[in-house]
Amino acid sequence: MGVAPPQPAPISSAQRAAVIIALLGESAAKPIVEKLDDAALAKVASALENLSMLTRDELVDIVMDFIAHLRKTNGAMRGGRTRAKEVLSSVVDSNRLSLIYKDDTSEAADDEDEEQLSVWERLERKDPKQVATYLSRLSPNLIALILQKLDVSVSSEVLGHMEGDKLGPMIGHMVEPRKTDPGVDQVLGRMVEMEFLNAVQEETEEAGNNLASVGELLSLISTEKRDSLVAFLRSKHQDKLEGIEKSIFTIEGLPDLLPKNAVPVVFREVDQSFLLKLLSTLQGSNSAVSDYLLGNISSRMADQYRDDLGGMKPLEPAAAETVQREFLNALMGLKRRGLIVLERSAEQDA
Repeated sequence: MGVAPPQPAPISSAQRAAVIIALLGESAAKPIVEKLDDAALAKVASALENLSMLTRDELVDIVMDFIAHLRKTNGAMRGGRTRAKEVLSSVVDSNRLSLIYKDDTSEAADDEDEEQLSVWERLERKDPKQVATYLSRLSPNLIALILQKLDVSVSSEVLGHMEGDKLGPMIGHMVEPRKTDPGVDQVLGRMVEMEFLNAVQEETEEAGNNLASVGELLSLISTEKRDSLVAFLRSKHQDKLEGIEKSIFTIEGLPDLLPKNAVPVVFREVDQSFLLKLLSTLQGSNSAVSDYLLGNISSRMADQYRDDLGGMKPLEPAAAETVQREFLNALMGLKRRGLIVLERSAEQDA
């Protein structure tokens, strides 16, 4: 008879806790470790020292056990927009916090309303044609179950967009009596939420981000090439052009895109010698842009820039355009970091 292989030693509770702390990573684990006294910290260190290599399955088992314990507790954590503002206010200055949450009162209310709606109420708010397209991929019995959860005015409109051989069997399922099963309804709602509601939202956000990226790209190429590409988009993708144009930033339109309170941030974050070179390109037809920038920083700093500009030679047109594009690129970098907002004013859009 062969000798049975030695069984691995069971993983103790202390070792499981140590593994969870290790898996959280430095930034997430640090607040936890700081709350441990010396004795508890020594136990964690000892537990890790006494652990040999753990397999992936063992790690998964430890994590699942940890989640199971969480579900048994009465603890809770409040999230949402208000809580996010509370947390950010302790680590972000008030000006940057205002930029992050600029002009989003109505949007926040919409988000809160959306969170309070049931899955079926959220589904009723979606475009009936999109809902019909999603349902067409499901089996007739699932289509029937979902349509029965919707208001008849909505379900009839959805049905009007559906075609195919599933409609007959679907109606057959609808006329059959069905005992309400909360478990089935819960699973069905979760499926709709994951496969359609959340997916539609992500696709919409991705589409918006994609159009913004195209707009930023067009901002950083020559005027001649940009005008040519915009003309192409107008002829072939008119429905997308409005979203793209909102994200096209040009030097000429800077006073309508860059808020006055963001100008000092730009002068603080961008190299002064480069700003001086930029200002030298904004003479003549673009002097209004130079006046706007210098008019929104301190008088002393503005006078210093004006004095320095007096001794500068004008750049060649091609070099000037390159400097301006580099400046726009720097502005977009500040925008991505959350330091400034670049947004066309409502008056300009109108």
